[in-house]
Amino acid sequence: MSTFTCPDCDDPVHFTFMDTAGLGGWKRGDGFNTIPDTSHFICFACTKCWKQRQDGPLTPDMIGDITFFTCKHNDCGAALTITRESAVPAEIELTCGNGHAFRIQPTDEGGLMLEGVRLGSDISGSSQH
Repeated sequence: MSTFTCPDCDDPVHFTFMDTAGLGGWKRGDGFNTIPDTSHFICFACTKCWKQRQDGPLTPDMIGDITFFTCKHNDCGAALTITRESAVPAEIELTCGNGHAFRIQPTDEGGLMLEGVRLGSDISGSSQH
């Protein structure tokens, strides 16, 4: 996979997951796609997500923004902000205004996901996308 920098801040972006263009591809006349052709990336420096369909340019990724920067706790949905920065993505932690905490974790597929952090007897939840 290619190495990219963020179109907004020029910091490196990190691969998160792959999916298909699906219905979006169908609307463009590409047929209904079932083969992953869209790579998703995250920029922790400016807290934005990006996607690349096939070999195209990086474009804003609303799915990634929701996946990584929105609280997954039931009945919350508040914005997440980075509360522990690190050059190593798996050491980055995010928290919402209601105190629900999450950590970036590597996936078996070589990407990243958001995982809930235990708070007392509660687990904040997790999301792979």
